[in-house]
Amino acid sequence: MKNYTCLLLLLFSSIVFAQNDNEAKKPELTFKINARFQLLYPIQFGNTALAKAHEPKLGVSAQMNFLNYQNFKAGFGFDFVTYKITDKQMIANLSNSKYTSAYFLLSYEYKLNEKFLISPNIGYGSASLELGSRSSRFGKQNGNEIRIGGVIDYKIGKSTYAFGGINYVTNSLDVETAPEYQSFFSKANQIQLSIGIRLGN
Repeated sequence: MKNYTCLLLLLFSSIVFAQNDNEAKKPELTFKINARFQLLYPIQFGNTALAKAHEPKLGVSAQMNFLNYQNFKAGFGFDFVTYKITDKQMIANLSNSKYTSAYFLLSYEYKLNEKFLISPNIGYGSASLELGSRSSRFGKQNGNEIRIGGVIDYKIGKSTYAFGGINYVTNSLDVETAPEYQSFFSKANQIQLSIGIRLGN
């Protein structure tokens, strides 16, 4: 009888400890920061003013993740790109356009091995395109952007990574023009290539 009692006690205690272990491993929403600083190059395409009458220069971007849930990360980002106006008859007698955007970003981080991570992402935010020259500003178009893409991180330090990324970004800007030109001036589509440094795990 004593043997049976001991066995039951041992079985019960192992079940209790197993339950405690399972409870300890429940996923939690945590606050953990990592940041990306990158150079980006946008490739505009389609029948739009940015694609037909502009030439992109290198842009810069900063992104920060601060919320974590399992392998999901949430944060925000900022992009800044300058374009040279190449067709002044189509746009205006101006020299450049400046594109800026601020967006919310959701990503999923998957560890390939000890060195490589891959993170597909999706984002939504506001964007603006400002036309001008060195001495004056002609006008500003505001709108929104939707982005989808991903990055590959390569670990080069304890919490430092080099990375490369690609994103598809589509824009819808507010423009007052004739209906037949509405899509040409208000829409934009780009493939955005980027390289940079990530700080933080």
